[in-house]
Amino acid sequence: GWRSTDPAPPGSTLLGSQVHAAAVNGDRSALHRLITGNPNLRDKEDQFGRTPLMYCVLADRLDCAVILLKAGASVNKADRSKRTALHLAAQKGNVRFLKLLLSRRADWLQKDLEEMTPLHLATRHRSPKCLALLLKHMAPGEVDTQDKNKQTALHWSAFYNHPEHVKLLIKHDSNIGIPDIEGKIPLHWATHNKDPNATQTVRCILEAAPTESLLNWQDYEGRTPLHFAVADGNEAVVEVLTSYEGCSVTAYDNLFRTPLHWAALLGHAKIVHLLLERNKSGTIPSDSQGATPLHYGAQSNFADTVSVFLRHPSVRDDPDLEGRTAFMWAAGKGSDDVMSTMLNLKKDIDINMADKYGGTALHAAALSGHVSTVRLLLERGAMVDALDVMKHTPLFRACEMGHRDVILTLIKGGARVDLVDLDGHTALHWAALGGNAEVCQILMENGISPNVQDQAGRTPLQCAAYGGYISCMAVLMENRADPNIQDKEGRTALHWSCNNGYLDAVKLLLGYNAFPNHMEHNEERYTPLDYALLGEHQEVTQFMLEHGALSIAAIQDIAASTIQAVYKGYKVRKAFRERKNLLMRHEQLRRDAAKKREEEQQRKREAELQGSAIRAQQGIAALSVSEPEGRVQGGGPGGPISSKASRAERVQSRTSKGRPGERRRSRGMNTSAPGAAWLRPYLSFMLEGSPAEAPAECFLDPTSLCTLCLICISFSSFSSTLCPGFGPGGRALISTRSAPGVCVPEADACKFLCVCVYVCVCVCVFERRCSLRCLCLIMCVCLCQSGGAGSLRASSAITSPVWPHLLPQ
Repeated sequence: GWRSTDPAPPGSTLLGSQVHAAAVNGDRSALHRLITGNPNLRDKEDQFGRTPLMYCVLADRLDCAVILLKAGASVNKADRSKRTALHLAAQKGNVRFLKLLLSRRADWLQKDLEEMTPLHLATRHRSPKCLALLLKHMAPGEVDTQDKNKQTALHWSAFYNHPEHVKLLIKHDSNIGIPDIEGKIPLHWATHNKDPNATQTVRCILEAAPTESLLNWQDYEGRTPLHFAVADGNEAVVEVLTSYEGCSVTAYDNLFRTPLHWAALLGHAKIVHLLLERNKSGTIPSDSQGATPLHYGAQSNFADTVSVFLRHPSVRDDPDLEGRTAFMWAAGKGSDDVMSTMLNLKKDIDINMADKYGGTALHAAALSGHVSTVRLLLERGAMVDALDVMKHTPLFRACEMGHRDVILTLIKGGARVDLVDLDGHTALHWAALGGNAEVCQILMENGISPNVQDQAGRTPLQCAAYGGYISCMAVLMENRADPNIQDKEGRTALHWSCNNGYLDAVKLLLGYNAFPNHMEHNEERYTPLDYALLGEHQEVTQFMLEHGALSIAAIQDIAASTIQAVYKGYKVRKAFRERKNLLMRHEQLRRDAAKKREEEQQRKREAELQGSAIRAQQGIAALSVSEPEGRVQGGGPGGPISSKASRAERVQSRTSKGRPGERRRSRGMNTSAPGAAWLRPYLSFMLEGSPAEAPAECFLDPTSLCTLCLICISFSSFSSTLCPGFGPGGRALISTRSAPGVCVPEADACKFLCVCVYVCVCVCVFERRCSLRCLCLIMCVCLCQSGGAGSLRASSAITSPVWPHLLPQ
């Protein structure tokens, strides 16, 4: 390698390194030759900003330093950390260099990057010579120069536990009450030391000013020197501090913790005993949470410390602000030794005592998962199904945290798995919320249904899906958990997985046939795809779309298209019904018109029949009022004409012969004897009255009328054969009669029979009693066409005295 005596190559950059190497190695000749050849090398800086003089101090090359100083090297030149050769000499504790540098007017107040002077650095060594040398050159007040952390040389001397330095600084009027950046005075740093010899430094400071304010000075965190002494477990320093009358053993820091709290928390049993003895108030202070020092000792499982507390007459297991005792704190931390100690020393401890939330020591142990503590409590009679204010049992707490061994211990101890809390959650819900698949399997094996719902309708599967716990979801669905169950707001497990962007959970749910398009029950009606879109989970969205998922907007579009199609079909059906109804109305109008025409024609026919009846009555009336002048004989052509007297006699004879027949009815006829008396009511009815006005006995039954019609028609046909005037030529024969009323009896008989047939037919038509009335009407028309009608028309001109008994009376 390169040596300081080797010549530097031309153009080399190692010239500066040569002079530094010569200073370090103490090569005076080389150093003298280099700085003589190039005077600028005496203050040449290396990569750290250090000059050859600094390296002489670090290497303790005093003779080389003298050569550099004689050559004019700067004594106050600083390196990159702004430390001069004097800083390095003070840090090294090199008295010779200090004297040399101070003799060359080195600046003892120059500060480095940490704003520390050579005096600060001189406190690091136990030898007080460097410190004393520097103090000789300092003016009054310069001894308390503060560094970046506002610490003086006295702070550092107390921190390093150098009592000689402390005495020397105090002798030079160093202020013992100057706080640093944390509010600590030198006494804090003196007590913050685990060295038993720290008592000397503490005594040096306290002897200078043994005031109560100094003893109880609190830093910016409220801690006194006694707090620091207790925290470090320095029993000797604690004894020194508490030996002073003004030292407070119950001073609170910003956490409202006294030195006794810290002693209990750290398990310093001797210090606890010492502080309890020095506590003149006799009360045990509590912190901001209401916890006493016993709480801290119990949770830390310091059985010896707890024993010290329990044996002191002023100590009680008072609850904190949340109602928890030290015994509960010990259960929550699994401090079995402390719990056994407390149960043995305090026989009145209520093992089932509950805090303000209803939690017991067993709740705390189950929540923390301390199996041994749970066993201890169950053995000592703790209630396994104790309920807190939320109706949570210790099993609920263990399931929430997934403490498998605790759960098995509780179930073995008789814990019920079918209980629910105020929200309807079961232990399975809490296990699913914690994503504890093994615990879920244990609970379902002990009888909990995987589809049980809480008051909001949520299942354990939805709770697991909310956290994206794949293993837990798989265990639940393997035990037949339904992925399509909706809560009261319509959300399924797929909603929660899509909402939080758990792609693996979404794949698992769809693999177990979860329906991808369930909608909420609120106004938004969001589907799982909507949740994925709102959360901007692109991978979940793409996967859902590939498996047929729809957003609410797409579902609304489909519904709108379906509604439009249905509405169009409704309009077509409505138009068809309207046209159908219109056609039916037209058809009804046509039928009404046809019926009206038929009724009109019926009225016309009835009017014609009524007119015919009237004409028939007029003809009969004409026959009844006429007096025949002669008598026609024999009933045939050329027969003798009977006289008026003889005709009357015959009529009277016929009438008298027919009377017995009136007393008996023959075959349903409503008359008593053959003759025309039975025609009178009908003729009167047809001409004058209505069916409602006609007497009931006037009407013949249909059988009688039809029988009479047939007899008359048959007889008319027979008579037309006998009577040449009642045939096709009868009309001409009768109408060519030169003298009115001159007619043969056969012609009169034919006329009478024709009238009878016509009257019978009219009665049938008007009464509508015979189903053969249409046939009778046709026969009557045919008869009239064959000569009967002409006989009726001629009857008005014929007067025959032969039929007076046929006329109406």
